[in-house]
Amino acid sequence: MNRVRVIFLTMLIAWLIPAVVFAMSSTNYTINWDSTNGGGTDTSTSTNYSLRDSVGGISGTSTSANYQLSAGYRAPEGDAVLSFIVKSQENATETTYSAFEPGTGLTGAHVVSVASTSSLSVGDYIAVVENKGYSQKVAVGKVTLISGGDVVVDRFDGATSTMSASPAGGNDYVYRLGGSVVSFGTISASAANTAVAMSSVFSSVPSGYTVYVHSNQVLQNASAQTIATVSDGVVTAGSEEYGASVTGTRAYLPDTDIGVTTTNRVIQTSTTSTLAIPDRVPMTYKLSITGSTNAGSYSQSVYYTLTVNY
Repeated sequence: MNRVRVIFLTMLIAWLIPAVVFAMSSTNYTINWDSTNGGGTDTSTSTNYSLRDSVGGISGTSTSANYQLSAGYRAPEGDAVLSFIVKSQENATETTYSAFEPGTGLTGAHVVSVASTSSLSVGDYIAVVENKGYSQKVAVGKVTLISGGDVVVDRFDGATSTMSASPAGGNDYVYRLGGSVVSFGTISASAANTAVAMSSVFSSVPSGYTVYVHSNQVLQNASAQTIATVSDGVVTAGSEEYGASVTGTRAYLPDTDIGVTTTNRVIQTSTTSTLAIPDRVPMTYKLSITGSTNAGSYSQSVYYTLTVNY
């Protein structure tokens, strides 16, 4: 038997550094806003990179009771908002569900009917998992109302278009997403071991954002014995493999199992700002072992990084 856990230690946000504004003054006069403008081109490109640069162009702000004007070159970008949440599956909250209605857009019903709501509260994030296993389908949302056994969320994101209204697999569950550790628990070679995490991004940046993951090491135990990283795009039962896949509208390479290693991998991206509800992408971590896999407690730290698109 092996016990495996994946620890989320850090969320990183790469963001804009505010410009520093200096004022000039004398005995009789003050210049509150001054700038030196010159140099740079609007866009510089190469095969792999795009740079938008400028020199100077510091902006100022004018306000009234109902309006605010940010004047200057690219002034609105300095006031943009970028926020980020990562939550993981809490195994102890597992409950079955009998009906799923993903709704349409920002209106309509977004409901899942569960066997027990005792572990859920308004404001919690949840994951709905159909046919738990390596090919499971997942949708995530934030609870806005609990009525009897019905749990209403603000919106479901994930594999909503392919999930069944009435699941029939006998291995269909709802979990609260509130932790910082993905735990597979005690595993065996015969089990399909999975656990869900969610990345949630709110951004007012018109050019969008990108989320990456990387780890401090490959999945390994205290003796530095490792679990093989998936290399063919699919974690398969009966093989010793570890990887993860994402799903949903903003998922990058959806439903493809990728390695979680020290190399940065894109998992979520958008070319526009988010709407009133943040963009959410469920990520399923998958682990398969064999009878010859070395015993031990395996772990790694996974880092999620959010950056602005330029």
